[in-house]
Order: sequence, then C-alpha cells, then structure tokens
Amino acid sequence: MMARFIPSLSALVAFEAAVTHRNFTRAGESLGLTQSGISRQVSALEKQLGVKMFERIGPRLILTDEGSSYAQAVTETLNRLEEASIDLVRGGSSRDALKIGVQDSFGGQWLVARIKRFVAAHPNAGFTMVPVTSDTAFRDQEVDVAVLRGIGAWHDAHAHHLLDEQVCVVASPELIPSGEQLAPSDYHRFPLIQNAHRPDSWLRWLEAKGLSRQDTISGPRFSQTTMVIEAARTGLGLAVVPTVMIEDKLADGSLHMPLGGPIPSGQSYSVVYPLALGKSKAVLQFHDWVLAEARQAKQKASA
Repeated sequence: MMARFIPSLSALVAFEAAVTHRNFTRAGESLGLTQSGISRQVSALEKQLGVKMFERIGPRLILTDEGSSYAQAVTETLNRLEEASIDLVRGGSSRDALKIGVQDSFGGQWLVARIKRFVAAHPNAGFTMVPVTSDTAFRDQEVDVAVLRGIGAWHDAHAHHLLDEQVCVVASPELIPSGEQLAPSDYHRFPLIQNAHRPDSWLRWLEAKGLSRQDTISGPRFSQTTMVIEAARTGLGLAVVPTVMIEDKLADGSLHMPLGGPIPSGQSYSVVYPLALGKSKAVLQFHDWVLAEARQAKQKASA
C-alpha cells in the first residue's frame, strides 16, 4: 500500500493557527510554540506541496488564493478529526443525538429557558440545538425536528401549532417610569428602536392600534431581536418585541408595557419535522414535551 500524500498533523495545525492570527508570533503563542517553530512548519508545508500559502508583508501574512482554498479544507478536516476524537472519549457520537433546529432569538429565550424540564423528563435523550432559518428549505439544514416561526405551513413537513405570537411596545423604567401608562398615540415622543430582522414591526403595530404615522419612524437599528430587547432594556428607546421573548424581563420589571397590552403579530410558532424522516422515538419525545410546554404557557397567560 502506497503512503498517503498528507502533510504532518503538526504542520497543518501550525498552518491553521497562522491563517487565524495572520502572524507567526501570535500563532506560536496560541500553540505554545515559538515564532520560528511556526515558520518552519509552514515553510515545510509549502515545500512539500509546492505551493506558496502566504505573501509576507512585514509582520503580516496575506493568504494567497491557493492558501485560502487550502485553509478552508484544512479547517474542515481538523474539525472532523477533533469531533471524532471527542466522540471517542465520551463514548458516543454527536451525530447520534437528536438535532433540534431553532430560530436563534426564540430558541435563546423561550426554549432554552425550559429545556431543563425536557432533560429531567428524558435524562437519556441526548440532543444538539442548532440555529436554523424559517424558510421552506429547512429540511436541507439536517435537523430532525425544529421550532419555527411562520404562518404554520412548511413544504414536505409536518407542522403542529404551539403558540400564536403576540408583540408589544416595551420600555425600560429609565425611559418611562414603571406603572406609567401613556396613550398609544404618544409613541412618537420617544426614540423608536428598529429591528432589521422584522422591518415592518412598527408599521404593523400602528395599524393594529388604528394609528396613523405621525412622523418618520426612525431610530437606532439592530440586526437581531435579542439586540433590540437589550437596547430597550438599557433605555435607548421604545421597541416592538414578541412577548414570548421577554417573559423574564416583564416579570423582573426591567421592561414594561407603557403603551398598552400585546397584539397578535399574525405569526405563530410550530414544532416541525421533515416528512422524509418521520417521527422517531426521540422526535416524538421532544414533540410531545414542547406541545405540553406550549399548553402550559397558554394556560398561564390566560389565567
């Protein structure tokens, strides 16, 4: 059997560190090696492959086109090798675990806050929670089951309704004292925090309240709902946010609803799984648990 044409592992690790830091000295520090040690490893790699990986401009390293392409392949390979090694140590593969897809904002707020109860109910059910988008191709994102926001229909998938989404305008006590109630039409007196992820939030809220736009809706813009919530909590302005994501902040008083109660957003959350996979025991366990959690949340909200 012919020997494989593969550079040494130490050379590949040194190369990846050099790519990350774009500096041999810092790359060496990250691996507990000297600058000259990293330089020798990279030089040996370039010599073996006959390809120049970096252009050196003073202390900085600029990846060549060949180096950039190779760096991506090396990182992917090292990641797989590391994952296999960790799986061996812990006695099981992460690929065997239930892969739960969540949209980052909802997953980080509502689902993770409750997932301890799933673990308690199913202590042997390993799972991995990964971010996904809500588009109809979520089945291509290699998840077994997902909790998604949308209108309740996904192509080639089963979907079971969990919660109707409600949104409200919130403020911190720093901006508007707790307990002070204003007319919804007073919204234009304050900075309006914008959500790039939900650009029509303010327009939909105004429409639901029967209000016409007083002025240009403008204010600081953030790319994620979690950022919008935190910005409102600091007193930066008013924000339209889903109530399901601020339960803890409403409870502790760091946010309140000075312009009235929640309104329907027209969206809902569903537990979804691809038709092609069907309901495995692990999917069924999660499906039944999250439906029960949603029922409990609705009962609490209506009490």
